[in-house]
Amino acid sequence: MRKRLVAWTILTCALLAVAVWGLLGAPKTASGPHLPSRSQTAAVR
Repeated sequence: MRKRLVAWTILTCALLAVAVWGLLGAPKTASGPHLPSRSQTAAVR
């Protein structure tokens, strides 16, 4: 049961990372102006 929980956590984390990466890679006009995408990318780097 614990292994399954860990697997689900890793899967969800990976999906979230891909979603965030795709959103950050999208044009800045498409994303909302209230989203701090620039500071987020700077913090990640």
